[in-house]
Amino acid sequence: MKKIAIVGAGGFAREVLWLLTDLGLKSRVGGFFETDEIWREREVSGLPVAPISSLDSGRWEAVLAVGSPAVRRNLRDALPKEITYPTLVHPSVQSSRRVDLAPGVVVCAGSILTCDIVVSEHVHLNLATTVGHDCQLRPFVTTAPAVNISGACDIGELTYIGTNAALREGLKIAAGTTIGMGAIVVSHIEEAGVYVGNPAKKLPKK
Repeated sequence: MKKIAIVGAGGFAREVLWLLTDLGLKSRVGGFFETDEIWREREVSGLPVAPISSLDSGRWEAVLAVGSPAVRRNLRDALPKEITYPTLVHPSVQSSRRVDLAPGVVVCAGSILTCDIVVSEHVHLNLATTVGHDCQLRPFVTTAPAVNISGACDIGELTYIGTNAALREGLKIAAGTTIGMGAIVVSHIEEAGVYVGNPAKKLPKK
């Protein structure tokens, strides 16, 4: 059986270790891994930190345990194409059988996914996220804790949704959008950018 590599060594990586522990998989965790450019030899949570160049597809499967959608995609691209990615769902998560979870998805404790939902590869749903019926979450979407996504939303690739943000039903969100903490999104977002407030509005570029 392959060892599990946690790619990343920060706060979310340690939370992924907790998730793996609650799934009974801690014995398979081989350590944390960082890009060679930032790697330094040390331990995190009692496990070694190693450079990602030491990973090979024959011995490892990997969890991309980094919050930034763009960094997560870059890490995926830097790893061998043959590396496999488990789908991790905390035991406390509630979901119906009509939820499609792709490889690399991480669903953290307390989250709820209702029905007829498609969650694409390497999406991260942080603590207590709720996702309503008929939603599509495209690759590398990230939610911070306590995000509420109402039904029939289409969330574009590489979107980041901040803590306690809420989205009205039926919205389409452009790829690469950042939705700020506590934002209330009540209309489609057609242009990527940073959106904050109630109702959420795009911040001007500096």
